[in-house]
Amino acid sequence: MYTIKRAAELTGISVATLRAWERRYAVVSPKRSDGGYRLYGAEDVRALAIMNSLVNEGWSAREAAAETLRRLSSRDNAGKDGRDGHERTHAVPRRVAPLRPGSRYQSEDAEAFIRAAERLDSASATAVLDARFGLGTFEHVVDDWLMPTLGLVGEEWAHGRLTVAGEHLVSYAVQRRLAAAYEAASGRVDGPTLLIGLPPGARHELGLLAFAVAARRAGFATIYVGADLPAEEWVRAIEARRAAGMVMAVPRHVDIAAARKIVETVNRSHPEVVIGLGGSQQDEIAGGCVHLGHSITVAVGEMSRRLRVPA
Repeated sequence: MYTIKRAAELTGISVATLRAWERRYAVVSPKRSDGGYRLYGAEDVRALAIMNSLVNEGWSAREAAAETLRRLSSRDNAGKDGRDGHERTHAVPRRVAPLRPGSRYQSEDAEAFIRAAERLDSASATAVLDARFGLGTFEHVVDDWLMPTLGLVGEEWAHGRLTVAGEHLVSYAVQRRLAAAYEAASGRVDGPTLLIGLPPGARHELGLLAFAVAARRAGFATIYVGADLPAEEWVRAIEARRAAGMVMAVPRHVDIAAARKIVETVNRSHPEVVIGLGGSQQDEIAGGCVHLGHSITVAVGEMSRRLRVPA
């Protein structure tokens, strides 16, 4: 839970604006501490981040509030599906409102992306990504379009519309885009060092790579070690770079045991290191770690709070 000051810092708005949006539009519903202070949860922070992004794109506050509530409601109602080992960390609305007034519906871009996979058309897939990332902040596009669209790609593969080759083609297009964004992000030399990777046998990198981009943009000195890293290598990397924290994704049920071993090993060797977990199976590992949820905006905010990244 976050104080009103910290929630405002995480979402880039003033405390006065936060209070006004809460009072006028009811986009958040904070709890109260024993002392009567407002406390905001991860979903409250997410709602404020969405609304702020929409306002920055030109929406009126009233329109942005209504759209924020609609998106959150759509995601809650859609739920998740984890069939066949494919990660379903985000609800996938079949029709969602435009990112800005007058633009196309997100589902149309998602369908164009899927058609590119169907035709094995890498150029069209790249063009859709270029267009979508031009419509908002990196974090907003990832949370509200990219991850749900990748969920749709997995569903169409499971239903037989897409071949393995088609799914791989668009996944590689996304990986190229995220890798370029990672290199372009300006990490602060003096920010806390954050090690980011996956446990042995895990290779679902896209969500983690998106987090790495957002973390670097937020001021972390990121070390992205990628997929399939054994427990002893995590410890060596932490020691070599004097990392203050690490973030690991646990995307599938079969990854739980290896991830749990890494958490236990790092806690024994370096109890001072903050361990953050993402992915659909993160809640299966308890103790000695922080569950970061399924939004890169909220996840980066939580690690920033715990490692005190300067604004």
